[in-house]
Amino acid sequence: MSARRVWIVGAGKRVRETALPALASLPEHFELAGVFGRSARALPLAGRTLAIRALDSLGPGEPAPGELVYVAVGKDAVPAVLRTLQRLERARLELLIDTPVLRFKHLRHAPLLDGWQRASVAEDTAYLPWYETVRAALGALAWVHFERAAYAYHGLAQARGLLGGERFARARRWQLDGGNHARSYEFADGRRAGVLEPRNYAEGRVIVHGASAALSDRWAPDDEQPERSPTPPPEWRRLLLEPVVEAGLCTGFRAGDTHTRLDPREAELTRGDAPGAAVTARMESMKRIGFRRLLQAVAAGRGAYPVEHGLEDMSIDWFLERFGRWRAGGLCDLRRPTARQLWSALGRLG
Repeated sequence: MSARRVWIVGAGKRVRETALPALASLPEHFELAGVFGRSARALPLAGRTLAIRALDSLGPGEPAPGELVYVAVGKDAVPAVLRTLQRLERARLELLIDTPVLRFKHLRHAPLLDGWQRASVAEDTAYLPWYETVRAALGALAWVHFERAAYAYHGLAQARGLLGGERFARARRWQLDGGNHARSYEFADGRRAGVLEPRNYAEGRVIVHGASAALSDRWAPDDEQPERSPTPPPEWRRLLLEPVVEAGLCTGFRAGDTHTRLDPREAELTRGDAPGAAVTARMESMKRIGFRRLLQAVAAGRGAYPVEHGLEDMSIDWFLERFGRWRAGGLCDLRRPTARQLWSALGRLG
């Protein structure tokens, strides 16, 4: 079976440093058909020159039925780009769109996401490769704390990806002494996630609690008691999540007796990581692997992160930033048609 052609709209850092390396690592599944930007130009990239075309130069038959369109442009440019793509035969094309999908004030443009053969979100933080190690080591997970290790709407996707939760029940954001902020997320099934802001991957860490043990990629001396956990393990057993490094590449992870291996092409995407870096500090390379894995989900016909999840993550983040609280089922729940219509109308007025 021939590789599927991919058309990229956008040529920023996200495309250059994450999407293109991930695509190049999957030649059996994908082939780059073209890259579009605001205007035509030549882009030096990894020892070669990439020709960027103006988006309005799309010709007849471009893209062809069955091909993939990946949109990775500035947040304010998304509605205009989606309107331009309306002229395509969208019912025969698949859309992959970057986070946050739409800004809250652009919610009225959500219908532009309809009409595609399939549409999903390039949320790589939902596919980070060490999640499988944590689940294998701890079994059923109850709680995760991202200490300077999650950012805004990405943190909600990380909680979903790691804990496996589908529906959020409530969320809260509050200020701490010293000016920092904390967030809490609770799923409908009772599992929880916490976030300490601001994000700083180089110094951040993650703590996860299962039924009888806890795990972190960087334990601190004062972590003897699980004070942050709403459901402390009955036997306080600590595991260290470590990257396995061979010849300068991260080739897998270990936590206690649990060991997982990366595909060799995934490991190659970690080249350049700082020696001795903890898992959280390797976020950029972990996201490249996450992007590769979501592309594999697209290739398998499953699509990537659901659009509804992406829009909900964005909206919960918006409400927390402005009001400090969010709850499912009310007028701030965009899964409810009435709420979505209301906020879409208000966005139009704005």
